[in-house]
Amino acid sequence: ELSNYGEYSGNPTRTETREYVKTVLDLMTRSKHPSGKPKILLIGGAIANFTDIAKTFDGIIDAFKEYADKMRQVGVRIYVRRGGPN
Repeated sequence: ELSNYGEYSGNPTRTETREYVKTVLDLMTRSKHPSGKPKILLIGGAIANFTDIAKTFDGIIDAFKEYADKMRQVGVRIYVRRGGPN
C-alpha cells in the first residue's frame, strides 16, 4: 500500500520542508495500520545539485521531533536513502 508519494525539489527552505513533512506525518500518524503492520516512511532519491541537503534534513528532523511520540504510537519505521553531490 502506498499512501503518499511526494517529490519536493527546487531547493526548499528548512521551514518549507518542515511544513511539508508535518503534513505527511499528520496523515500518517492519525491511526495504526488496521492489521497492526508497521508504517514505513521512505526518504530518498537523487537530490539535485542545487539542493542544500543539510537544510532539507534539518526541516525533516524538526518535524520528526514534533511528531516523535505519535510516530512511535502507530509504529512508524523510517528508512533513508539519499543521493546527489550535496
